Amino acid sequence: MGGEGPEGRPAPIRILHVDDEPSFADLTTAHLEREYDQFSVETATGASEALERLAEDEFDCVVSDYSMPGRNGIDFLEDVRRSHPELPFILFTGKGSEEVASEAISAGVTDYLQKQPGSEQYAILANRIRNSVDRAVARRERRRQLDAIETAREGISILDEDERFVYVNQAYADLYGYDPDEMIGEHWTVKYDPEGIRKVEEEIRPALGEEGYWQGETAAVDSDGNTLVIDQAIAATDYGEYVCIGRDVTDRKERERRYEAIFNNTYTFVGLLEPDGTVLEAMRRPSSSEG
Repeated sequence: MGGEGPEGRPAPIRILHVDDEPSFADLTTAHLEREYDQFSVETATGASEALERLAEDEFDCVVSDYSMPGRNGIDFLEDVRRSHPELPFILFTGKGSEEVASEAISAGVTDYLQKQPGSEQYAILANRIRNSVDRAVARRERRRQLDAIETAREGISILDEDERFVYVNQAYADLYGYDPDEMIGEHWTVKYDPEGIRKVEEEIRPALGEEGYWQGETAAVDSDGNTLVIDQAIAATDYGEYVCIGRDVTDRKERERRYEAIFNNTYTFVGLLEPDGTVLEAMRRPSSSEG
């Protein structure tokens, strides 16, 4: 549905048009398929029939009238939302009132269009359908990407144009001792002390401005105030957002520090040992003050 079909051709956009007037439904179908040849329109004459069709098959968008016998367009919309919460649903009705529009919005309508005389309305409806389907496809693709990110072992987050977290996977939140929901809406400074903020402003931000990318280690703080060493990569997107990938290397850096301290110690001996621990050869490592 949507996207590409065989040999790179656009896949059909399947539309279910619900209207109790067959002649108007046929007219709408003809105009929509003429406006955009990717459209494939099927019709139903009422909510019950339409719900059966939705249960049996997949559609990219529903276009429904409001005034129909049995269940009106709002009742039908509420039924659709229970089984298809994200399916684009456009109310295309001759009953134009603020009350109907308000009810439709509350019920989760995607778009609302009042029927008008003439054929221009079909071009408007076709455009609304395309936009609604494109947004739905983009949301699904973004969700697939986020689902993949969520399973990553690396900590990954996204900052918006205001440099506040709009997405945080579990691994990223764990780095700093938060739940993901606690970080959403927070500014990036929540994970830095004044010295860390200074490094971001003086080193990282200029690099992002020039190259759009920065990688290195930063000293951060977790929710308890403990200092962390984070191996981090930050990339700027074309939309003014920032994608951050982080990994806690605090323990590794501590091991390196201890290792260096041992071999910098004046009284350290370096030697060659047998497997049973017998010293075969040893030498005293001089300090910087010794010749």
